[in-house]
This record gives sequence, structure tokens and C-alpha cells, in this order.
Amino acid sequence: MIIGPNLDDKSLVSTVIGKDHHGQINKLDVIEERPLSIYLNSQEIVTAMTIGDHPKFLALGFLKNQKLIKEDEKITGIDFDDETRTVVVRTCLLYTSPSPRDR
Repeated sequence: MIIGPNLDDKSLVSTVIGKDHHGQINKLDVIEERPLSIYLNSQEIVTAMTIGDHPKFLALGFLKNQKLIKEDEKITGIDFDDETRTVVVRTCLLYTSPSPRDR
């Protein structure tokens, strides 16, 4: 699944005023980057600059891409706090039965 920015979300842009190559004054919408802190359980992993769209998907994708969430872990929750710009991904280990060699 490919997830792109919501182009209709005006909170992702700011309007700036500037001169174009002809010297004409123009208003232009530009993307604003914002910090997003990503936690895995109680450990802060990274604060990244993002456009702020789909923070839960971004955090989960980052953690999986960096192999910080392993195959034997279950995702038990993903919380986003817009005020602090923080995502917390919670996991727990899945139970795996011991192999015959471990008995």
C-alpha cells in the first residue's frame, strides 16, 4: 500500500509571499516540516523532520524498516499526541513454544 500526503490538508502548508523571476509579487503555498518524535515502548528512538501527515504510519514504517520491531513482536498499540508531536508504538513478545532441542 502506498500512502501519500493529503493534498487537501491545508495544515501541511504555509503561504509565503515572494517575487518570481519576473519581479512580480506572488503568494505561494509551501510544505512545512515539523519534528516528530518516535518512541518504541518507553524508549525514544528518533526525532525526525516530517511534513506531519500520517504520523502513525510513518512511525511504524520507520521502526519496521530499521528492524527495531522483530517478527516475534506483536504491535499492541500506536498512539499519537498532536500537541507534543509524539508517536508511541507499543509491542510485546509473542509466545513461541520451545523447540524439542530446548526441552
